[in-house]
Amino acid sequence: MAEHLTQLNDVQPTSRKVSIQERSVLVGDIIFVNGHGANRVALKQRFAEGGYLAQETPHFLLFTRSEVPTTILVHWFTLEELDADIKHYVVYELKPLGLIKQSSDFGVIFSGVIGSFFPKDAHFAWHEYGAKSLQRFLLFLSTARTPTVFNFYATIGVFANWYQRVCELCRGDSFLDAGCESGFLPLIIAERIPFMKRVVGVDIRPDLFAVMRDLAQERHLNSVRFVEADLLAPDFPRLGTFDTVTALGVIEHFSEAETERVLRNLLAVTKQRLILTVPYEDEPEAIYEHQQVFTRARLEALGAWCLEQLGGVGRQWCEDCDGGLLLIERHLS
Repeated sequence: MAEHLTQLNDVQPTSRKVSIQERSVLVGDIIFVNGHGANRVALKQRFAEGGYLAQETPHFLLFTRSEVPTTILVHWFTLEELDADIKHYVVYELKPLGLIKQSSDFGVIFSGVIGSFFPKDAHFAWHEYGAKSLQRFLLFLSTARTPTVFNFYATIGVFANWYQRVCELCRGDSFLDAGCESGFLPLIIAERIPFMKRVVGVDIRPDLFAVMRDLAQERHLNSVRFVEADLLAPDFPRLGTFDTVTALGVIEHFSEAETERVLRNLLAVTKQRLILTVPYEDEPEAIYEHQQVFTRARLEALGAWCLEQLGGVGRQWCEDCDGGLLLIERHLS
């Protein structure tokens, strides 16, 4: 098969032909190829000669066969499209093909697509992903333009709308983003609200913390730090207290039994406002490791429970915001 995969770029006879090794990366059992600029017809023909069956979507070509290598995934994203919306396309286009059945599959595929942009330098690939995603978030938050919201919640559009609302509701000079995942919100808060003295992002998976620390340093956001922490841990309150605490797209990842433990920990570190957001789904999305679904009524019931934990001293409100947003506010003495 090697003789069929040595060259990918046949778009222009005078252009330099790029070998597959220069634009591919192996993650798990899948070879990921950056196919931008390649001749799709010629590419499909070459793989067909190697015994591969092809399935095509707007952004991907999936090649499979019984012999090793069994699976090759080619994508057409440009460098300008290297941002968080790739998550949406991965799920929306590859789940129906049977390539994604659980969260670990999603993680492998997403990592492989990002890595294929710079196969020899994974850290730089993730740095570019972080920088371009952050740039798009800040662009949306600095204009009146409404970003596109896709069917799946894990997109720049949904999170940009959540981040905008958080910026409007934020209080005080200390901020904690609990379950910050990639870590974009702490950077956005530090950039958009420069009087913040302390901005912290915590997550149990610190995968992108090194990249986000680099971006914070490059942008001179000295108030930002990232901490690995478990929202279920008894010692979580040792982080201290913060005027505003957020958990965006977080509590749906926990079981109903775990939710109360998470909320107690979040209330314990909240001085003024706790802001939660959730997607509204018909059933939990397993690919994102969701364990429960929410409606507005259920979110309001959680708000009432939180106020009980505060001894009734406080207030709540709930609103629609690409799903639901719940705000719990302590009454300060």
